[in-house]
Amino acid sequence: MPCLEIQVAALPHPVPATRLRTLLEKSGAAVLRRNYIAEAPTVDDTQLRNRVRVAAVLAVNLTDPPRPIDVASPDDDDEDDTVTMESDHVGDDPDPYGGSFAKGLEIWIAEGDRAVCVHADADEIAGALAMFDAWYRLARFQPAFQRLEKRLVGLQYAFREGLSIAIQGDPAQSAPEEDAFFDSVGPIPEMTDFREPRFLVRLPEEGISWFHELLQSASAWLEENSYPNILGTR
Repeated sequence: MPCLEIQVAALPHPVPATRLRTLLEKSGAAVLRRNYIAEAPTVDDTQLRNRVRVAAVLAVNLTDPPRPIDVASPDDDDEDDTVTMESDHVGDDPDPYGGSFAKGLEIWIAEGDRAVCVHADADEIAGALAMFDAWYRLARFQPAFQRLEKRLVGLQYAFREGLSIAIQGDPAQSAPEEDAFFDSVGPIPEMTDFREPRFLVRLPEEGISWFHELLQSASAWLEENSYPNILGTR
């Protein structure tokens, strides 16, 4: 049975690798944030909800707010007032992880008595959704799926902050042994290097569509919300 395997580095990156985490951890900044808890309308499983939560986040630095670059004239009665913020254009910022406004995800993962939170920028979501789209295409073509190595389907996406999601076929239940580790490595790595400490969570088959819907829900909300929404002006 396929499953969703989620791996997180045991220790967070010493330096933030996302725009969202950089802003939230900015020293001396007063950060205003707006949250949206993503929901999966077709899957309602208490066990899944207790293990993973995805929150879409808008964050702005009130100490140094973004500068408006295009403000509609107050005399324009036929059009809604719009404000386009310089920091909404991530590609125009010389520092890709800087700026006074950020939008992205907080992904909370729990396993037993341990929990971690990983940040992701909004522009990373498309890559993760593409992985799930590839899975659904593969699942609809069973002859190809049956020929795959059952321990690893071969679909994986890694976020910048060390979070990795992969769709496994029939994952091994036991950790690899040191003596036999390199003997079992094939053209596609079939297991994670045991020397790298990782926080591992495996969700059952229904967790694949559930996590996919969480990402879709969060992505849709972020598409509709930006800087004016966090201030309540839109």
